[in-house]
Amino acid sequence: MALTLRNLMDLRCMQGMKLIAGEGGLDRPVCSAGIADYEFARNIHMNRELAFAADSFVISSLLFAMDDEERILEAVRSLYRQNTSGFAYKNVIFETLPREVAEFCDSHDFPLFVFGQDIYFEDIIFEIMDAVQQDDTRILSADSIRRMIDGQLTEEQVTETVKGLSVLFKEYSRGIYVSPKKDHPLELERLFHSYYLNKSLRQKAMLCRYEKGLFLLLTSSRNSKDAFALMEKEVLEGLGLSEENSVISRSGLHPSRSQLDRCLRESWQTYVAGMAMDCNYGSYDKIGIFRILIPLQKEPALAAYSSEILEPLYGRDELMETVTAYVAHGGDVAATACDCRCHQNTIRYRLAKVRELTGMENRTDTELYEEFSAAVRIVRLLQSGK
Repeated sequence: MALTLRNLMDLRCMQGMKLIAGEGGLDRPVCSAGIADYEFARNIHMNRELAFAADSFVISSLLFAMDDEERILEAVRSLYRQNTSGFAYKNVIFETLPREVAEFCDSHDFPLFVFGQDIYFEDIIFEIMDAVQQDDTRILSADSIRRMIDGQLTEEQVTETVKGLSVLFKEYSRGIYVSPKKDHPLELERLFHSYYLNKSLRQKAMLCRYEKGLFLLLTSSRNSKDAFALMEKEVLEGLGLSEENSVISRSGLHPSRSQLDRCLRESWQTYVAGMAMDCNYGSYDKIGIFRILIPLQKEPALAAYSSEILEPLYGRDELMETVTAYVAHGGDVAATACDCRCHQNTIRYRLAKVRELTGMENRTDTELYEEFSAAVRIVRLLQSGK
């Protein structure tokens, strides 16, 4: 389950706060923290009911109510309707609040705190968000992610995992595995710091570390590729990531609560396929036969199959290079010749030699390509060690 206010009471910033009402709500979940400043000011025209994310702990100096203390109760009522976790005010303008504010908080189990001038807003935000990040990391640990990728969790276990995370997942999600390109290491600490302090990003995505990269789990109420593409652009730009400095590997769109593991699995397999073939497939729907090979890569039959096909070429580097290029270019002889820097007739001669050595003289070009395509992909996959 997500962190609750009760869980956070041991934080240094929370120990400097006094609970004055709403004790019955201390088990409300906390997924973020925010500051109420202009949102409840009289002359500000905005939808105050959408000002704060659900399950966020809100703090304020109550400056917006300096000339009208009745606005405090209006603000607290609005925060309660938005399903925020609780409210804390700094006693710089108001030492005490109108009686009806505490009465409302007690009757609705909405925690109300007060804190003094020796506690700074940025410290509260940082400590709470650091605790949230640590809790997310505990839930989506490397071991937990690996188990989801390997399909070891039941649908019920996946759903419980989603419920415990700080992001309020909407109906659909897409997984994106972001891995560094050569000479462009990911600054993970900076990325996570930027993410957890950015309310807009946290309404769209979840970040979690895995191996040398990270997963971005985008979420939306719309099952729309265009909507997810736009969201991806916003999140990547917000984090300073791009196709220029990172390898982006995407899953399909799936229901968040029951198939988040599928989002992780497909984006990871897209990355693995790309590493095996030294290319960037970009999305799961483009990795072809790797959709079958990756889940089965530990099966002895795969290694046996590839060895049977390719063993006659071991030690014959020129022929192996030709076959590998032939597969990489989809059986296109002209493209293979260009890659190998030789004439097309040379490629045809080498392929004829390959047919002879492997006993495939009677295979059609299509059959030859299919056999070697599978064998080469298996070998590259096993060699990649992913």
